[in-house]
Formats: sequence, C-alpha cells, structure tokens
Amino acid sequence: MKTVLKRSKLFIAFALIIATSVIFIRCTKGTDSVTALSNGNPVAGLPTVDASWTHDQVHSNIQWATSFYDYSSTMLTGRINNFDFRPKLKFDDSDLTKCQINMWAQMSTFNTGQPGRDGNGKCGPSYLGITYTDSNYNKVDPLSDTAWFHSTSVVRSGSGYIVEGTFTFNRWRSPSGQADGTPITHPMTMYLTYNGVKDFPNATGGGGKYRAGLTGKFSFNRSDYCDKNSTKQYIPFPKKADLAGNTAAGTNKTYGVYSLSTGDEVDITVNIEMYKNHL
Repeated sequence: MKTVLKRSKLFIAFALIIATSVIFIRCTKGTDSVTALSNGNPVAGLPTVDASWTHDQVHSNIQWATSFYDYSSTMLTGRINNFDFRPKLKFDDSDLTKCQINMWAQMSTFNTGQPGRDGNGKCGPSYLGITYTDSNYNKVDPLSDTAWFHSTSVVRSGSGYIVEGTFTFNRWRSPSGQADGTPITHPMTMYLTYNGVKDFPNATGGGGKYRAGLTGKFSFNRSDYCDKNSTKQYIPFPKKADLAGNTAAGTNKTYGVYSLSTGDEVDITVNIEMYKNHL
C-alpha cells in the first residue's frame, strides 16, 4: 500500500513539473512575440504628415509650468486636457512652406490635479480670463474658452525647426480702448522637434498604423495678455455677492485676474501624436 502511494505521489509531482514547463515555454514565447511587435519598426526619413493623418488626442497633451510667486525654481505645473488642429496639421520636412500648424486649446479643461483651483468658478480659470453666461458659473462663455496658435512660417534650425506665428489668448475689455471681447494676439515663436515615425503593422484594430510624434515648446508672459492691475475679476453675469468685486474691477483692461502667486512667464510644451492607417 505504501509503495502504491509513493508511486502515485511521484506521478503527480512529475505531471505538475511537465505541465508547468509547457505553460512557461508557451508564455515566454507569447510574451517575446508581443514585445517585439509593440516597439514598432522605424521608418526612414521624416515622412510628410498631411490631412490623411489623424491627431491621436488620447496620447497627446499640453503641459504648462510657471514659478511660484516668481521667486524660485519650484514650479507650478498642470495641463490643458483638450486641444486639436483646425484645419488639420500639415508638416512636410521636404518643403517647409507647406507646413500648417493651427492649434486650438480649450482653456476650461485647465487641470492642475487640485480641485481647489480647478473647475468652473475656481481661481485657476479666473487667471485664464474664462467667463460664464450664468451667475452660478455653470456655463462657460465659448468666446472666452479658446486659445490659438497660428503658424506663419517654419524654418530648419539645427536638429529642429523654428515656427513663427501668433498666439491668441484672453480678451480685451472696453476700458482698454479696444472693443469689448476683442481677442488679444501677439507674435509667438515655437521651437519644434519632429520625433520620427514608426510602423506598427499589427496595431490594435488590425490593418496596421504609422505613428508620428512632434514636440513644440514656447513661452509667454501673462502680463502681455492680462492687465497687471486686475486684482479682482469682472463677472459679466454677477451674483449679488459679486457686485462689490465688479465695482473694483470696473476699470480692468482685460478679462480675468492677474495673480501674483504665479510667475509672469509661462512655459508651454505641446506633445503631439499623429497616426495614419495602412492603406
């Protein structure tokens, strides 16, 4: 009886070893093949990104950074969650005159990860000149909700490109001498890098995809787009509690508040992912 039990135990142990080995071999092979495919295949040169490419918004982002109280290298950071191109982005390394970068950002998607300063009616949006069409701050005025970068020229510089254009952000109020609501626009220089293209022949969804990445960087001074004397926000549709603040803000030349708790200079980084399905 003992001999039979020993043989049974040995058989079970041997069977488990064989099964484990088979599973390990299969899993290793599967993992290896998936890892190799996930890296994609580099595409030679810098293929043209034109209207046939799609902006991959899920994997793109706009990040901003500015110093705290303009006195230290400790940075306040955040992002703008929603941005896109209209018309579509075009980038042609072989003929830079065909490049076209017309990018908009929805300012009400400002996000620092801190609920106390994000969201409608909070201090963050007030620094951006965002206004509302109701006294409860539930409906963002679309005229206050968009910033734009429009390119006018692109030239090669070192391993990257210099993009000249204009940046539109915030709006004038009538005390400025401009018509109320006039967008504030100034020349802007963006430094752009083309990060290359890879081919993903077995991309999710089948059919394969080409993926391209670009990174743009520029900086602006808030004082160029916001009245530095605007310490109180002007509310177009005020509650009773807002009336005193509106009186103090009556001479503001721009919408929004110029906060001294954030630095004047703001650094912007735009990470752009594009893709094109295989034909």
